[in-house]
Amino acid sequence: MQKILLPIDLSPASENAIDFIMDVFGSFRPHIHLIHVKRSDENLDQIKMSFARFENTKLLPSRLEYEFEITKEGVLLSDIQSTIQAEKPDLLVLGTRGINGSTLSKALIKITDCPVMLVPENYKETKIKRIAYANDFHDIKNSAALKPLMNLAMLMKAKVYLLHINRDNRTNDSAEASLEYYLDYVDHEYVCITSEDIEQCIMNFIKDKDIDILTVLLRDHGSNQLESEGRLVKNIVTHSNVPVLNLV
Repeated sequence: MQKILLPIDLSPASENAIDFIMDVFGSFRPHIHLIHVKRSDENLDQIKMSFARFENTKLLPSRLEYEFEITKEGVLLSDIQSTIQAEKPDLLVLGTRGINGSTLSKALIKITDCPVMLVPENYKETKIKRIAYANDFHDIKNSAALKPLMNLAMLMKAKVYLLHINRDNRTNDSAEASLEYYLDYVDHEYVCITSEDIEQCIMNFIKDKDIDILTVLLRDHGSNQLESEGRLVKNIVTHSNVPVLNLV
């Protein structure tokens, strides 16, 4: 993870997101590009003062390389997407909180074209040792979308659980060849569970296996898009109490 994009509103959720980056990725010395999308009711000097406090308490002690930008247009989603296109980060990290955080997260993952890590405000773990990938059995048209999952698992020396939740005793997994190609050198295990309630089954698995990161492949846009997919991911984003890595 050489470059990480972090949209911040200088809230506790933002502070927790930078703590997460420092704790998890700090030893790999990533460059952090922070952006603040200025609202029409915000004062520019006040933003700079708030960032100075944020910088002194969080950024300078970390000794990580970073830059801070206040975007010009003031349109949240389009400003974030424009920065993604200009900076081409390896990962976007977003701190989430409450209903508003969930709304932004769901809107963001629907338009972005880079991997997005959503970090709940109350998440305080500092390790990634167990990663769950919620597999949907469908073909992965562009298997390169799995590369960030592979990179993360290799960086962290983490185990990946490939979670198959089966409603209809299906055994044919169109995604298995792509998964094996990218996870060949990663410790991984297939887990098959039969359940009608996919979302609750995923949440139970996260708790039972003490999962640190949940990974999903976005299906409502991008090169792996499927018709009528994406609702489950939005619900997971809303309810997950661990970070969610969204692949695209």
